[in-house]
Amino acid sequence: MDTLELENGSLVAVFNELRQELDEHLDVINENTDEIEGNFSYLINLEKRMKFLEQRLERFEKTLSKVAPLEEQKREKKQIHITDNEQDVFLVIYNSPKAVDYAHVARTLRKSETYVRYQINGLISKGVPVMRHIINRRNYFSLDIEFKEMQCKENILNLSRTLTLDCFDQSII
Repeated sequence: MDTLELENGSLVAVFNELRQELDEHLDVINENTDEIEGNFSYLINLEKRMKFLEQRLERFEKTLSKVAPLEEQKREKKQIHITDNEQDVFLVIYNSPKAVDYAHVARTLRKSETYVRYQINGLISKGVPVMRHIINRRNYFSLDIEFKEMQCKENILNLSRTLTLDCFDQSII
């Protein structure tokens, strides 16, 4: 009987150990389940916030779409009026493939450099985006590329039609 009691005692100990390990596993599983539930509720909350932001963004886009066409119309209607003298200087700069200095414009127009300076300052003061580049202490001028394209397409300066065709390839005319 002693061996039976020893066997029963060792079996009971083995079962107790097994039960303890299973309880530990169960605790770990419960902790993981709690963590998963916490993450799930966090994701649901995050999703609600994303939907809220999405709705606000849609409202913002609607408002912006109402304002944007007005700005575009204002830009389209904006015309810059320049004098004939300013137009002559503008066209020299416009038609030049690279930046030009006062002397080049003066030679081209057969005018003085002071005259050219005065006309360029007039263009700048009226909002024509003449870009000034200083190279070796000399001023060179070119037009903003975007403005040059807009002038070509929309004739912002209200130049005559034949003059604005200069921006296109001459071989097609």
